[in-house]
Amino acid sequence: MPPSSKILLAAALLSACATVGAAAPTSKAGSTGLAGFSPVSGPVIQNGRYTAAPEAIVAFVAALPTRDVLLPKQLRHRLMTAQVYLRSVPGTGDRTEYLLADKNGARYSLWVRSFEGRRRGSTGYLVQMRMPCASVATVQTESTEDLAAARRACARPQAEFADSGLRAYLVAAGKAPVDVTASLRAPELSLGRERLDRYRALGANPIALDDSRAAVAPTLRWVVEADPERPLPAKDTRGFQGGMKAHAGFVIWNGDRFEVRDSLPRKLWPCPPRDESCPDPQDRYVLGK
Repeated sequence: MPPSSKILLAAALLSACATVGAAAPTSKAGSTGLAGFSPVSGPVIQNGRYTAAPEAIVAFVAALPTRDVLLPKQLRHRLMTAQVYLRSVPGTGDRTEYLLADKNGARYSLWVRSFEGRRRGSTGYLVQMRMPCASVATVQTESTEDLAAARRACARPQAEFADSGLRAYLVAAGKAPVDVTASLRAPELSLGRERLDRYRALGANPIALDDSRAAVAPTLRWVVEADPERPLPAKDTRGFQGGMKAHAGFVIWNGDRFEVRDSLPRKLWPCPPRDESCPDPQDRYVLGK
């Protein structure tokens, strides 16, 4: 990087620190989020409670660039200083991890899952944020930030939300968050365009996140849900649950960084209590009983 560019970058980081009280993350401008939650269901956090957000997560959320998460800082501040729906999750050693959303379910605007690293002071975050396209113009009148990225998201055909998609960050104590979203393999690549076109022709939903194990394992899963009246063909090697779902990959926290895996051991995708349908013999991507 030329010396002049380094100076400009340093100045930008210092300016962000003065604004939000934390260093701004380093990221690739315009990097695209990964497939996130279904807009129909949103994140489902079970056994949480409405309470104040942990200070570390408040500071982290405030530091993220609007061009990536789409929600302006003022709106994030408003959401994070109100009561949020929070569940504490046992983390590494005596440290606590968190599942957090401003609202549980389809009406959410902000969702965060934190992961403690093996090295004390290192933390991973998965994040998704969104706002209704109908609100973007109003929010822009209240914000001093440029919401061009949100407007572009809403310009897509049939878009209802300016949605960041799933984004991944690493944070080391005292340092700026680092956007690592682009380092993760997109689930569309696991399925391939031809297969996705076949699913679409059968009326299946787009790829979406399954967060059903997020409180008990450092794992989320990408799946395609079929039309209940048009299950996926039995010969489809990605299908499971009687053709009602197709597997598109797992994203896990390994204690140091995020990874995308196509299969993993049962301990990273445990069966829910009293779920007689689990393990599913058709689900060849979860190994073991």
